[in-house]
Amino acid sequence: MISRSKAAAMWFLFIIFLIGNTGAVAVTDITQDAEVKADPETVKAIRNVFDRAEEALRTKNLSGIMAIYSKDYQNRGLRKVDTAHIWQDIFDRYDDLSSRHVFSKIVVDQRKTGPPTAQVICTGVLYGVSILRKGKPAPTALVEKPVYLDAWFEATHYLVLEDGRWKIIGHDPSTAEDHPFASALHLLF
Repeated sequence: MISRSKAAAMWFLFIIFLIGNTGAVAVTDITQDAEVKADPETVKAIRNVFDRAEEALRTKNLSGIMAIYSKDYQNRGLRKVDTAHIWQDIFDRYDDLSSRHVFSKIVVDQRKTGPPTAQVICTGVLYGVSILRKGKPAPTALVEKPVYLDAWFEATHYLVLEDGRWKIIGHDPSTAEDHPFASALHLLF
């Protein structure tokens, strides 16, 4: 039986896919029955990571988007510098970038040694509108319609408190994402 939070996250993602990019401000939400083990200020600070990312997406600010990643970021062998190249490519090829995030779990670990860490279980999507390619206009349908660049379901984002701000340090794929043919490789959030 599927949990209420998973069902809510699936419905949210389904609705996002149906309505597409509305141009609205970032949607970062927490499911009603989410497991939250953190004080309200910490939850707000963690959500702020994704709000800062959304602003960087909107303005195509590479240094802004990279500021959400820890200096020790690693994801499936990719380091922060590799992720910067991926983001630059996305910024070069897409306009009207935006993302949506639904959190079903936020658990902060106040470790005795080292900085606090957090696990955030998230379902979401990243999309944008294709731009001109190689000096030739893309077909009108591609230029005007948002395309999905990344989507994830119940993926674990690991964050660390670094220099007074929460930053993404890595990502664990969901069970479905872990299978090589189950979904696209989730690289960004």
